[in-house]
Parts: sequence; C-alpha cells; structure tokens
Amino acid sequence: MPHSSNTKARRAHAIVIGGGIAGLLHAHVLSRHFDRVTLIERDQVPEGPTARAGAPQGHHIHVLLTHGYRALTRFFPEFDELLDRHGAPRFDWTRDTAWFLAGGWIKRGASGMVSRLASRPLFEWAIREAVGARGNVRMISGHAVTGLRADPGDNGRVRGVETRPHGAGPHDPETLDEATRTADLVVDASGRGSKVEDWLAALGYPCAPTIDVDAHLGYATRLFKIPEDHDADWTVLYITASPPGLPRAGALSPIEGGRWIVTLVGYNRDYPSTDEDEFLEFARSLAAPDIYETIKHAEPLGPVRGYRRTANRVRKFESMPRWPAGFVCSGDAVCALNPVYGQGMTNAARAAEVLDAFLSDKKRGRALDARACAAFQRRLAKSNQIAFMLATADDFRWPETEGTPPRGLKLVHRYMDRVFKGTHRDADVTRRLIAVVHFLLPPTSLLHPRVLRGGRRERG
Repeated sequence: MPHSSNTKARRAHAIVIGGGIAGLLHAHVLSRHFDRVTLIERDQVPEGPTARAGAPQGHHIHVLLTHGYRALTRFFPEFDELLDRHGAPRFDWTRDTAWFLAGGWIKRGASGMVSRLASRPLFEWAIREAVGARGNVRMISGHAVTGLRADPGDNGRVRGVETRPHGAGPHDPETLDEATRTADLVVDASGRGSKVEDWLAALGYPCAPTIDVDAHLGYATRLFKIPEDHDADWTVLYITASPPGLPRAGALSPIEGGRWIVTLVGYNRDYPSTDEDEFLEFARSLAAPDIYETIKHAEPLGPVRGYRRTANRVRKFESMPRWPAGFVCSGDAVCALNPVYGQGMTNAARAAEVLDAFLSDKKRGRALDARACAAFQRRLAKSNQIAFMLATADDFRWPETEGTPPRGLKLVHRYMDRVFKGTHRDADVTRRLIAVVHFLLPPTSLLHPRVLRGGRRERG
C-alpha cells in the first residue's frame, strides 16, 4: 500500500551514526523505508577489505553464526558472490568443526547450518559494497557526531545531529550542510564507544541503568599461511576452556587468501602474550594440543596482536521513564557482548531485523513519536535478552568475573554440563546445541528428552 503524503513526508531522511557492520545493516533496513539515508562514520573508510582504525578487534577471529549468515544473504543476494570473489571458505558448523568441549570432542555430522569464514575487514567490505549499491544510501566518512539536535518546540523531538570533521577543534567550521544533518529519524549504531548517554543527558534525559559482566578476557591473534600439504578432516578447530581450572581456549579458522587466523583466549586475566614464542607456548597449554600441533611449523604472517576490551554491557534503555521522538539506539551501543562467543555480527543483524519489523508496523513504526521510539527500545531489549544471557552465563563460570549472576545460574550450569557431555556421543545433541547458540532454536529446546538423557551412546 502506498504511503499517504503525510507519511511520505515523515519518511524523507534517516541518519545512521556509525559505519561499522551494525551501522551498515541498519542503513540498509532504513533504505527500504526512507527516501534517503545518510550514514556518518568518524573514520576514513577504506575502499577495499582492509582494517579500519575504529574497529581494533578487526584483527581477530570473527564468526558469522548461521542466523546472521541467513539474514545477510536475505538482505543482500550478492553477499555470497562478493565473498566468493575473495576466496572466503564455506563450511557446515557441525560437520566441519572439530570442537573440544568439556573434556571431549563433539560428535560431528552434517546439519545444514552453514556459514562463511572470512576476516572482519572482508565481511565488513562485502556488506559495505552491498549497501553502497543501494542508490539511496550515502556514506560520509571522516566526520564525528558530537550531539543530537532537538526541537524544543516539539516536545524535544530529535531533528538531526551535530557533527564536525574528525580531529577538528570544537570551534572549527562545520563542513556538512544543513540538509545532511537534519533527519526524520536518527539511529545510533556507533558501537561500544557510543556517547549516547552524554547526548541524551544534554537534552535533559536521565542516564539509563546498565548491567556489566566482565570475565577479564583477553585475546591474542596471529595469521599463518596454510601449508600446501595440509590435510585434515576438519575445517575449523575450536578448543574451549575448562572451568574452573583451565581458563584458556583457542580457535583456528581458514580465511581468504589461503590463511589461517588463530586466536588464543584467556579468562580472568590469564591473558595470552603477544610475544611469538609465548603465543606458541600458550597454544600448547590448551586442553587439547591440536591447534599447537597444527601451527607449530606453519609460516607466520605478521605479528601477534592483542585485544582486551571484552566486557559485556547492556544499557537498559527500555526502562527509561522518557524517551525522545525521532531517535533510536541499537547494536553494540545498546548491547555489547563478550566477542569470544562470536555473537557480534549476528546480533547486529538481529537488531536490524527488529528495526525493519518496527518500521513495517503500521501502528508503531509510522509516527516515530516518543511512544513509538520507546516501543522499539523495548522490542530490541527483548531480542538482546537471549544473546546477553548466553554470553554472560558462560562468563560467570569463572571465579573472578565481575557482575551479579542471575538466580538459578548454578543449576543452569549443571544442566549445560550434561548437554556438553551429551555432544561427545550424540550428533543430534550437538546439532541442537549449535542451533541454540546460532539463534535458530530457543534455549528451551535443550529440554528435549534426548538431551535430558544425556544423548544416545553410539553402538560399537
């Protein structure tokens, strides 16, 4: 049904703050509902698949869960072709992953839960190329958003953003025109470092409550050339930590360019070193030696890089007593997750799906008034709840984790230990667990009778 003239006028222009994966996905969704979309990114965005300064975690392993992969191929029919162009591998999560979990190797088998393996810069480049092909999205790089512009004559409705060239002083002249900085809807998708609380405070809104859970986890990552004679029955190696005694984990994955990306992980400040010899020793110390044995004679490509900004944080915007019209906040700016669980890109896609459904809602998504925008924050909070629960539940297994665990978590841990043991002998239990982790089934599906029995023992 075509929009009325009034509705069309309200849907003229949207601004997205942040040009990372969440910002790009939200810009794509908005392009389906607005005449034009402007995406404002602080960094100078590279033309090709190279690392961006504002994404320091981009040097480390990135996982695209099955739900996220399906969402991206639905959003962008060309997504697979763009990855194929650079040689990004494709794999089945339960057939092609050798996963050492809770003291044993999971039972493997084909599942149809497939995805792609690539570096963060390549994933981001492919999405940026696909979004750029939409004729009504404009990306402006090298400009920082410094605040929200609100109309005091319209109950504080957000009407746009204040900006300045990145690196410029507060009194330097603005270079973006008025039409570019004025919008019917502003979406903050600027990530963990969002200044949203400061922006809202400047408009007279109280700070939102936050929940923080920090397992003090650190990464170290190095690239290796895949040897020509490499031959294995797996594509990905994943060796988990074993709480409470062994807080070390690691993952090895092929990416484009005939390379392995290897990320080592330590919980509760047992950080892997960026020294190359100590990096190998850390790999040797994992619960299974397979990553070490695979890379010990492989050719390194570049230095070891570290990363430690991994705390979970959710801003409870849904509980705010007041919320401005014409503004929503999404992505990591609302719910930032410990990246060790690989949820980030997929949760960004899920948030974009929530925004798409919200804007398609004839009752709520048309007016973009304060009540409607507050309703979006509640919808997003509901979507984020499962992801935050999955990430923090495992983090709370470690004794030095900071945060307040939910009631009943020890019981959940005991049951999940049974599930993990069941994956050692039953591929169906493995598939069900992976489907939950990949947001394809709800966590309650793990209460299946077969899982409750601890899986089926294979007949010898």
